[in-house]
Amino acid sequence: MADKELTRLTQTHRDDLARFASRLIRAPSLPGQEAEVASIVTAEMEHLGYDEVFTDHVGNVIGWVRGGSGPCLMFNGHMDHVDPGDPAGWSHPPYSGKLVAGELWGRGSVDMKGPLAAMIYAAGLIKQYDLPLTGSLVVTCVVMEETGGLGTQAIVSQLRPSFAVVGEPSDNGLMRGHRGRVELIVRVIGRSVHAGVPERGVNPHYGLARFLLQLERLSMAQDTLLGSSSVAPTLYHTDQTSANVTPGEARLTIDWRNVPAETPEQIIERLSALLAGALPAGAESQVSVSRKQLATYTGHTEDFPSIFPSFTLPADQPLLVAAQRILSRALGHPVPVGVWRFATDGGHLMAGNIPTIGFGPGNPALAHTNQERLPVDALNQALIGYIALAMGLTSAVEST
Repeated sequence: MADKELTRLTQTHRDDLARFASRLIRAPSLPGQEAEVASIVTAEMEHLGYDEVFTDHVGNVIGWVRGGSGPCLMFNGHMDHVDPGDPAGWSHPPYSGKLVAGELWGRGSVDMKGPLAAMIYAAGLIKQYDLPLTGSLVVTCVVMEETGGLGTQAIVSQLRPSFAVVGEPSDNGLMRGHRGRVELIVRVIGRSVHAGVPERGVNPHYGLARFLLQLERLSMAQDTLLGSSSVAPTLYHTDQTSANVTPGEARLTIDWRNVPAETPEQIIERLSALLAGALPAGAESQVSVSRKQLATYTGHTEDFPSIFPSFTLPADQPLLVAAQRILSRALGHPVPVGVWRFATDGGHLMAGNIPTIGFGPGNPALAHTNQERLPVDALNQALIGYIALAMGLTSAVEST
């Protein structure tokens, strides 16, 4: 299909796509609460004529559009979102999906119900208009990305596509990697006593205070593409609620953004050594990856580690080179290649040996903020890009 024809086709469905994205935004879907959005997605895929639509055991909605005998391409996007916070801080209600000055407002508009809507419509329009598809296209709408990627890890255990596109916001640029994320728990165990006789106890606060001062000065690993690793202490808890008792244990949550050269095991080893030198006499310590007992809306439960793997694709990787050429032609301008500053399910896909790129509408800087909004023009440009990628990628990569 010529680029002008593709633009005209997508313009015909511009309002339909915007309305669908707005419906998704209006349905709250915190992690583990995606049932309503999953129902909306399923109904829309069936309305668009997908060849097969089903929901797996964890609640992922999976839709197939069958093409030729070539490689299989996956579009991957998540249905959950982070907490919107205080509604009073929003210019428009966070679940309004309101269209204001050409922009869709609301939690998840950028991260990532807008991109998800565009991917769903791309596959549907390919089917509806019988557009050429060398291989097959599978759209995976996953649960619990915001709590570590449980949904996509389940997808990797079921499906083996030849390559994947993750639809996280990228300002409709092309992404080839990101740092990973490891959430860690640092525990210092002392001895609790009455606060009036602190000398009889072992106060864990002092050990963690010394640890934090050293952590701030810790040298971080470097990567030529992704830059430096980073570390951020985030949450602090003790085993006490009474102000006149010294705690027996203090726990610190740490968010570590790692470059590919660093493994979770290496990070734990570094932090453990740092902590050992900060402990008061009589205290014990432990550093571990945070684990959560997660429950999906289908009732599936899983003890889940808080790890997003990091990844990068080489600049000359055939999938990346072909995608940049296809998108630049379809969108009518050179499409830049970059990396995300945040972690995505792309790390889980790459860990499953599925070559993965990123492409999605929306300003990444607006994700997780109360200014989250998505221009409808960008949404429509993404629809063009997704259709072009689906039609062009399998044959282009296959022939390299």
